[in-house]
Amino acid sequence: MKAQIIDYLKNFPEIFQIYQKESESKSFDQIKFFTNLLSEGKLKVDETLAKIIEENFKIGFVDLKKVQITEGLLSLFIPTYLKKNRFLPFELNQKTLKIVSDNPFNVELIKDVQFITGLDVDIFITTTESLEKKFIEIFGQEKFSYDLPENILKIDDYEDMEEDVVEDDEISSKPIVRLINSIIIDAIKLNASDIHFEPQASNLIVRYRIDGFLNEHLRLPKKIEKRVISRIKIMAKMDITITRKAQDGNIQIVVSHKDISLRVSTIPIMDGEKVVIRILDKSKIKVSLEQLGLTEDNIKIIRKNSAKSQGIILVTGPTGSGKTTTLYSILQELDYKHLNITTIEDPIEYTIKGINQTQIDPKNNVTFSSALRTLLRQDPNVILLGEIRDNETAQTAFKGAITGHLLLSTLHTNSEVSTLIRLKDLGVEPYLIADALLVVIAQRIVRKVCKFCSHKVKPDEKVRNILKVDENFEIIEENKNGCEKCNYTGFSGIIGIFGVLEIDQKLRELIEKETDLNEIVHYLKSINYKNVFDDGLDKVKKGITTFSEIERVLDVDRFLVENEISSRTENKECGEDKKSILVVDDVKTIRTVISALFKSEGFLTLEAENGKEALDILRSKNVDLVITDLSMPEMGGFELIDRIKDDKNLSDIPIVVLTSKSDSENEIEGLSKGADDYIPKPIDPQKILLRVKNILKRGER
Repeated sequence: MKAQIIDYLKNFPEIFQIYQKESESKSFDQIKFFTNLLSEGKLKVDETLAKIIEENFKIGFVDLKKVQITEGLLSLFIPTYLKKNRFLPFELNQKTLKIVSDNPFNVELIKDVQFITGLDVDIFITTTESLEKKFIEIFGQEKFSYDLPENILKIDDYEDMEEDVVEDDEISSKPIVRLINSIIIDAIKLNASDIHFEPQASNLIVRYRIDGFLNEHLRLPKKIEKRVISRIKIMAKMDITITRKAQDGNIQIVVSHKDISLRVSTIPIMDGEKVVIRILDKSKIKVSLEQLGLTEDNIKIIRKNSAKSQGIILVTGPTGSGKTTTLYSILQELDYKHLNITTIEDPIEYTIKGINQTQIDPKNNVTFSSALRTLLRQDPNVILLGEIRDNETAQTAFKGAITGHLLLSTLHTNSEVSTLIRLKDLGVEPYLIADALLVVIAQRIVRKVCKFCSHKVKPDEKVRNILKVDENFEIIEENKNGCEKCNYTGFSGIIGIFGVLEIDQKLRELIEKETDLNEIVHYLKSINYKNVFDDGLDKVKKGITTFSEIERVLDVDRFLVENEISSRTENKECGEDKKSILVVDDVKTIRTVISALFKSEGFLTLEAENGKEALDILRSKNVDLVITDLSMPEMGGFELIDRIKDDKNLSDIPIVVLTSKSDSENEIEGLSKGADDYIPKPIDPQKILLRVKNILKRGER
């Protein structure tokens, strides 16, 4: 490294100490060390350092106090992109754009700017202070906005364009090309998964999905909407003349040495054509199991079972919970050189070296089920089946898994235990489930709190009880306004929360015997099993995420009930006649866990999925109490209460209303119709047990 720079670093003892330590290594790169200091913001450029860089690296210095930056130059880029990458364009000479930054060694920035503008780029250095002052001068003191200012949008490039006439040369005109390129690059740099172009009556809104959330990024004038949409369609090799039918296409680009696939879809809506671009970064599938957020014990379970020659590993969770990423992470650990590994996907999002990938095509009768039947005759060792959706696919998968094939697939269920119920609903025989199932991985994705602006708080009593911590314990909470580092969201990045259930011999016996849910949950408690909810709570305690994030992605109420069951003995025998409770809810999982809770207390339980079915049960069986939801198909909770109270043979049966609608209006209506109690969600297991017992005791007096 140049002697002047080394002398300069001596002004910063901590940095210089690190330099001295790292420079002892033979592989130490002095220039890289210095440029990393600038890139990471650990070293701000003052006039002295700027002059040293100018003299030693022959990089021109620009005094921004003497430079006037025009709106035309600013219009080449989205403002957020300028500030995030810390540069400004200040001069355009024929085919060369001059930009200034306090980190002139950012090679990737130069390449990106070349891609966006189609111009050659020269980079100059300035001081950090003058760059920040220039940003304030141009964009204002307030928090940096996602909106593109009107004065920048309405530049000369767009003024001559007529709204209803689209000429071919205008679609490929430099302003439109630059705009689309800039939006795509900006979205990729912000780690967005999708870009939404949404036509409105007076403008075109562009939104990015980052960490699972859509945020408005900028608004474009209505007059350029058709040109923007047409440009994207040309890039994706779509037909720009078709505007009233949905279309799909693909774009392949390279950004910062990374291959990026853009999956484009259009659909006509009231105010125009909506376009969604899914960003598929191939480097992101190369994620290890450790990087997903799995514990060491869970990783060992997955690796042990994925090395087996037959059986099924299921990954469960809703859409967008990261199931495909987990499956790909498992696949990448397998020895593809000596195994026949095949996937059946809808669609194929990423191509994987050494693996045969099949795209389903329902129009040509290539479904998950039919493709699986065919592949089972192709001598496979490992099959990744995108999803088990129906009875036929489930049956074929489980039968294939006991005949010498390892099968990985996904299922839409809420938890590890509810997966067993779902498989039975799909018609898979209990003996097949017990024989073939190796592991169930339940997962969700939560956002990580921004480490730069988050703060600690003491949780309220309810959260303390759930976390099982004392009143002095503090948890992390996001800053609602965020900061520049997290794009003012309070969160930065994502991580998985997992429950990895290995099917051991005892579980196989319980499954084959069609044991009640409460027995299975009780067994899992006895072996200290940690489910996806427990893993989420652990990550809250460690300050990785917030409790509100866990509430957002999980039905906390259901897991609290399940955990309450697991803390009790299997079935209490009281020596008295058992009371019977009818649970009415259109969601089977909710019915099952509530029933299991009361069974663990020695009650008999019955279940109905709507009011109509509940009435049939009430008229044919002895029921001591009804717990009912309000919103159900065919007959809702309010009508059920009316019918019960109007029937002289049923009118004395107590009713507890269970619903997520906790507003006073619904509560008053339910109680006025004759309900005995009203319990809003999330359910507190202790409270619902106590209230039901008290109601039944009152009836015995």
